[in-house]
Amino acid sequence: MISVKLPTLNTNDASYVLVEWLAEHGSRIKKGQPLVVIETSKAQEEIDSTADGILHTLLAGGADCRPGQTVAHLFASADERHAYLSAPTVDPTARPEPATDAGLTLTKAARALADQHGLTDNELRGLGRTVIRAADIEALLPRPAQAGAPTDRQLSAQQRTVGAVVTESMRTIPAAAAYAKVDVGQAQDLARQLRQRTGSIVSLLSLLIKSVADQLPAHPSLFTRLLDDGTIQPAPCAHVAVAVDAGKGLYTPVVHNTAALSVAQIADLITGFRDKAVRGTFRADELTGANILIAPHTADGVVFATPIVFPGQTCALSLGGIDEQLVLDQRGRPEARRFTYLGLVYDHRVVNGRDAMAFLGDLKQALETPAALAAGTEGDEDAPKKACEPPT
Repeated sequence: MISVKLPTLNTNDASYVLVEWLAEHGSRIKKGQPLVVIETSKAQEEIDSTADGILHTLLAGGADCRPGQTVAHLFASADERHAYLSAPTVDPTARPEPATDAGLTLTKAARALADQHGLTDNELRGLGRTVIRAADIEALLPRPAQAGAPTDRQLSAQQRTVGAVVTESMRTIPAAAAYAKVDVGQAQDLARQLRQRTGSIVSLLSLLIKSVADQLPAHPSLFTRLLDDGTIQPAPCAHVAVAVDAGKGLYTPVVHNTAALSVAQIADLITGFRDKAVRGTFRADELTGANILIAPHTADGVVFATPIVFPGQTCALSLGGIDEQLVLDQRGRPEARRFTYLGLVYDHRVVNGRDAMAFLGDLKQALETPAALAAGTEGDEDAPKKACEPPT
């Protein structure tokens, strides 16, 4: 057994923070492989493994530690590790929990910065990270103006959160994109009928949200979460986030258990989301748990849009504005039709082009022949009943 001890990284520090492990507990690692990230008062340092072996960690991410402390063991074989775990003085489950705050994991330096600058937990959750470090907090803070520079207004903390999430997406997700042209004449007609029947503000967006959720059984890979160890976590049901910007900042509230809702119920939620976006009164649970995102770009004249895949998700959709075009019917006569374009951006580590095209094709068919989307509206006996547990 080889003990993994922390070196002295900064002679002025008596303690560090173990930010995160770069190798899985119980996995076999190689000499020289990045092992753990340690935060000192000045910087973050990656420490490499000094030998081959099976890793047994003793501290969890976010825990305090000190120079010279043993934070893990390396075992030459599974038998050696089993003998260690079987010793009566060893509790194999005794690993400290990370320092958490309302579901967040922050390093000590990150928590101090967040408290100093009055950042709320909702702003921190918007980073979409499992462990929040001091550098992540610094990205949210306004930069001091340089001498002689124009005194422009500072970005809001919320906008800096958006910027940090977009930066993380661009840095970590190898994204590809595809687009589909969809005839939405029948879908818009159905939305108008449902508005009259239910009194809810049903729109093309409401129908798209419903049709996206209905695709989970046929296209599960587009709803998965890619984990750090290279495995994917399937989604038991669809939780669809919708980008909402009412002029007070961008929010991405979530329609949870979407497939279990009717189009009218979805429309009521979207209406409520817009009101909350104006007032800034979202609850934390309304902004978390999504496994796919829809970004509406429906202003007049906007045709194509390329959305951002949020960290922790695999794909995102955009909905463009309505484009009325003259086309030839089956007899060769011109007629006006209403089209929109769906933009799909997907993590190419998880989804290949063939699967993305099939997903877009099924969405196109669902919106061009939308009668099935009306099921479950008020007075309909075929309302969907199945739901799943809310996300954690």
